[in-house]
Amino acid sequence: MQTSLNNGRVYKCGSVEPCSNKNKRTSLIEFLSKNKNFKEQGWRRRILRNQICVDGTFISDPDYKLYRNSVSYHRLPWIEPKIQIQEFVRPNLVKHDDLNTCNDDQIHESCDEEHPHLLKIIYQDEDMMVVHKPSGLPTMPSQTYYEYSVLNALRRSCDSYSAPPQPVHRLGVGTSGLLLIATSLQARKQLTESIREKRVKKIYRALVHGSNIPNTLSIDCPIGPVFFPIGQGTIHAACPIDSSESIKTAKSAISLVRVVRRNLEEDTAVVEVEIPTGRPHQIRIHMAYAGFPLVGDPLYLKGGIPDCNKKLFPCRKKVDEDMDTDDENSDDDFDETRYTMRFPLPRDCGYFLHAYQITVPHPIRVDEEMTFTAKPPKCLSA
Repeated sequence: MQTSLNNGRVYKCGSVEPCSNKNKRTSLIEFLSKNKNFKEQGWRRRILRNQICVDGTFISDPDYKLYRNSVSYHRLPWIEPKIQIQEFVRPNLVKHDDLNTCNDDQIHESCDEEHPHLLKIIYQDEDMMVVHKPSGLPTMPSQTYYEYSVLNALRRSCDSYSAPPQPVHRLGVGTSGLLLIATSLQARKQLTESIREKRVKKIYRALVHGSNIPNTLSIDCPIGPVFFPIGQGTIHAACPIDSSESIKTAKSAISLVRVVRRNLEEDTAVVEVEIPTGRPHQIRIHMAYAGFPLVGDPLYLKGGIPDCNKKLFPCRKKVDEDMDTDDENSDDDFDETRYTMRFPLPRDCGYFLHAYQITVPHPIRVDEEMTFTAKPPKCLSA
């Protein structure tokens, strides 16, 4: 795996309100400790590393008194995997009456199984592109990966468009498959409206527990924030109408499921899931809610609720530590034989979910509809 050092990032931590009483002024460590991204020891470590800036000056004293100051955290550069982009080099669009169909049988094999860091552009014009995202690659930048994201990879390599490439929907980190990208402002607006108006049809494939799943299944369960012990204190999960977890912020969600193949020996099934709605982690939540959770999903349990128990995960270097998982105590280098106990997170991989097919009205060319299909990995084949 090829890696590279990025340029680091700057996070704004907020501003300090003025206090005329010098004895009551907040110290730097007190101010930062109110920010829940890190524990106090994590912030203290960053202050001593000279990574905290107050009004343009780096401060290494945790007890430094603040007065009407702006505070920022300057994260040091960290190593990320390098993304290889395979350009769109051949016309693979075949017209069938009013329906355009784009099939590329080699997409998933070349992306996920042989080259897990290959982002393949399978269609592009002046207004949009369709890419095949491998499992493990985030759609958008995060505290874990910045350069290693679909957004920044495309913006670094594709600069000939009227607007910077912008994903108009998201795939989870562990989800592979088709992703729509707008490359003009008008296309971004039209594609977003098409998704909101449910004129974009998205079909996924998933490997689930339970070979006894019905041939077809319609899942109708609202999804919204429920209690989770880290981050902002909530995470998206199932919120049945008759559940005590159901709250006003939950949104309706529907998933239409069809069985593709069953494996009686392993008690699993491959299913296709069409999602007329697009809620965060919808398929993972809905399949778990129905009693058929995704194989290998470390987060969602039967019932569509998050697992609030800590589990073993590989340790990370302190220089690579995340904004929401800074709970290790030493600065030892990463050792893949070492593990730490922590709560599972939405970005944790291990499940098999693939954006298999997408049908979308072209954002500019009126009355033109396009369908794209990406071959799934072998475990999700028919």
